[in-house]
Amino acid sequence: MNPKSILILIPAYNEELNIAGVLQELLAMRLDADILVVNDGSTDRTKEVASAFPITVLSHPCNLGYGAALQTGFRYAQRWGYAYCLQFDADGQHDASDLPGMIEAVRRDDADIVIGSRFLDRGNGMKMGAMKTIAIAFFRGLIYRTTGKKISDPTSGFKGISHALFSQYAKQQEFPSDFPDADILIRTLLQQFQIKEIPVRMRPREMGVSMHSGLKPIMYMLKVMLSVLIVLLNDKLTRSRRAV
Repeated sequence: MNPKSILILIPAYNEELNIAGVLQELLAMRLDADILVVNDGSTDRTKEVASAFPITVLSHPCNLGYGAALQTGFRYAQRWGYAYCLQFDADGQHDASDLPGMIEAVRRDDADIVIGSRFLDRGNGMKMGAMKTIAIAFFRGLIYRTTGKKISDPTSGFKGISHALFSQYAKQQEFPSDFPDADILIRTLLQQFQIKEIPVRMRPREMGVSMHSGLKPIMYMLKVMLSVLIVLLNDKLTRSRRAV
């Protein structure tokens, strides 16, 4: 196999209603990139629908979590020698027309993560629920307090990641299995990797159920806060050992 330099990585769980539209939109762009869908143990027809397209589909035997699906993709990208990995959601909220700008940004080689932000363009106009708005504001403040870096959209799943960084994320216990958000960004910044943002458009989900529906946002925030605490303690311990 002789892969292209860019892998578009799509983690998917029970997205049979959206995945066909997402893949049709991506393939219509005719980008110089390969596409990988990681089916995270879906109980619907996500795997069957995705497999009908000229892409690669990997499947977990059961639902392991959003972070675990991403890590499977990172390991695949490392295994096959891709230079960059672009995260793209399977729920139809990301606009494929933003991918050329993301590819150009990640290839400039001045950042290890390029985040697609819905807040850098005031004409975006995407409305969010109160809980999502609170979570983004909280994590935005947390990142700034702990690293001094302003990240406008810390929960964005639209990212471009360098080989050096996704190879680190591919290692066991180096990436959270459930909700990689502010915690992983804080650790990445503390490890001196560079992050920048570019404006992208995002659309509301039209079909299917969000992984943050119901009471899940509360558990999500508690888990990320605990993970951030562990990240900060580990960083403090690492710095103390180096100082000895």
